[in-house]
Amino acid sequence: MTKRLRIATLGIHHETNTFASNKTTLDDFRHSGLQTYAVQRGQQYYDMHEKSQTSMSGFIQSSKKHDFELIPLLFAATDPAGTISAEVFNTLGGEALEMLRDQGPFDGVLLNQMGAAVSEEYPDMDGELARRVREIVGLNVPVAMTLDLHANVSQQMADETDALVIYKTNPHTDAVPRAHDACDLVVRMATENWRPAKWLEQPPMVVGIFQHDTRDMPMRAVMDDLESVLAQPGIVGGSIGEGYPWSDVHENGLACYVLHEDSLDEAKKAARWIAGRAWVNREALYSPIGPLPAESVEYAMKAASTKGDDSGPIVLLDVGDNIGAGSSGDSTFLLAEAVKRGAKSWLQTIRDPEAIAECLKAGIGTTVTVEVGGKTDSLHGDPVRLTGHISRMSDGRFEDTGVVHAGWRYFDAGTTVVLETEEGPTVVLVTSRVGNMSREQFYSLGYHPDDFDIVVAKGVVSPRPAYQPIASEMITVNSPGATSADMSTFDYNHVRKSLYPLDLGAEYVHE
Repeated sequence: MTKRLRIATLGIHHETNTFASNKTTLDDFRHSGLQTYAVQRGQQYYDMHEKSQTSMSGFIQSSKKHDFELIPLLFAATDPAGTISAEVFNTLGGEALEMLRDQGPFDGVLLNQMGAAVSEEYPDMDGELARRVREIVGLNVPVAMTLDLHANVSQQMADETDALVIYKTNPHTDAVPRAHDACDLVVRMATENWRPAKWLEQPPMVVGIFQHDTRDMPMRAVMDDLESVLAQPGIVGGSIGEGYPWSDVHENGLACYVLHEDSLDEAKKAARWIAGRAWVNREALYSPIGPLPAESVEYAMKAASTKGDDSGPIVLLDVGDNIGAGSSGDSTFLLAEAVKRGAKSWLQTIRDPEAIAECLKAGIGTTVTVEVGGKTDSLHGDPVRLTGHISRMSDGRFEDTGVVHAGWRYFDAGTTVVLETEEGPTVVLVTSRVGNMSREQFYSLGYHPDDFDIVVAKGVVSPRPAYQPIASEMITVNSPGATSADMSTFDYNHVRKSLYPLDLGAEYVHE
């Protein structure tokens, strides 16, 4: 009788912005805007994801398809933010590794990572976790790691695992099928005593955030190159890592990774072919273009005045306050312009616990004057003075069963207050930094973005699955902040010495 495989899964999922002032502590991992529970253990890890569209949901589906026993250990994920404290890795990582050690032996391991985690001790925290997993399970147990497309893929990640599997889409709508790919590989490795040949190629270049949408050129061309490689005989897997520009780490940048049935030379050749073609197109792949806040608001208001009644809102994507990339969520550059120009039909969120406390004290139905936003640091504008009617209060929890960036389903914005201001904008004050990746955030409060002329979404690509279906136009705003599209506004000290576009004379020899 064939033994049923036991495959463990664990992960610490975080996108770390090393330029953000809001450090990530253990307290931050006790709450998450992206999940009901920031840390899940055992059956809770399983139950939280079974009906979502995350990587873990894909693992669960594959366990049924392949009839293996999936052992959920620990999964921790919280909102993108600044550098992770040593306590987080030592506490949560230590617990997960202890569970792996105590509940084994296992026939395989699925590491559920984001791929851009940076801690005080380990600039490559994902790679360090993989190293420790390998140390526990040994060389004979297959280990696969699933990653977000924004991963800064390291050589250590590649060396300590048998397969890396990365989302192919941005917006991220393929977490489940990529999880299936990872499981297919692990099951084959476990049952056939086989390992693929692997090669990671890292050309010295960064893909600009304005170019991260895989549906549009020039990034679409890179993904098309990957697909052509995956169609070649002998190729059994491959991925692209777009990279995460706001981590000051050595591996920051584009990554090309290929798995071959048995030939290291063929894997290397294919990975270098993709990387070489991307390198030739490096100028197009980094271009921080787009209107500034004043220009975008002026344009949006003019466009709104001429669009038909049945046209959807104009959606302004606030690049510099990209919550999904670790920004503060309280940038006021766009809001200040809206007030200055007298925008009336305007909807957006602002994270401001202090203003919320004042509103709670005043009570629903009252009118208050509060200073809103611009309180985290000096990067995101000044507070804006608003007088408004408190129309709604909520615990901030909402659910989206549709197609959401990265497959999340359960959201928690913390205590939430809606201000209908005398100045014009409708401002949703939130406690947590929840990216605007779901319209349910507003629907749950009784507001429909469709009814407004202008909607602000703090993000770049992640809001698109939610807002493109209703938007008459989407404008990517080149706003300042901790997630500015312009890398020259940050002081990098740990990236490779010659990295395009920080070094316009960077060279790449790949023949």
